[in-house]
Amino acid sequence: MKRYYPVTAAALLFAALMLAAISLSQPKVAQAAGYEARKCGGGSVSLNAAEYRTFQLHNQVRKNNGLSKLCVHPRLVKAARGHSRDMIDRGYFSHTTQGTGQNAGQRITAAGYPWRTYGENIGYNSTPEAMHNAWMNSSGHRTNILNRNFKEVGIGAVTGQYPSSRGGTFETTMYTVNFGAR
Repeated sequence: MKRYYPVTAAALLFAALMLAAISLSQPKVAQAAGYEARKCGGGSVSLNAAEYRTFQLHNQVRKNNGLSKLCVHPRLVKAARGHSRDMIDRGYFSHTTQGTGQNAGQRITAAGYPWRTYGENIGYNSTPEAMHNAWMNSSGHRTNILNRNFKEVGIGAVTGQYPSSRGGTFETTMYTVNFGAR
């Protein structure tokens, strides 16, 4: 014999509140969700949405200029994400790590990438497209993106609160792109 249990208004309200709480947390999860990018040497590496879109934009402009596509190297990703996170967390903007004086080559080496040559682009912007456009309109950044010697890349895109020149903070995404060749 089946038994039926009445659903109380309190139970329905609790279920609705739980669903609302879960749905409110979803944008943060979706932003961090993995997108699989072609890893150097085969396989794939997981990037967040902003990192993946930045990777696509770099490879599209390289293709349009007759250059080979970049592949993603996990150790370059580690160095790039670490630098972006550090700049957001400690509120600075520089190719040189605040406090330690490390340059991009030293950070890349510390991440375990055995480079022969490297380059780095940094910036902060609201979207990967806006960031990529700014880099393509800057001769030094554009040179890195279109450098035929670079074969591997790591992208770190970290969103957080960043100090405003007028006081206070604003939300932005800090981008670091580390290019390399072994």
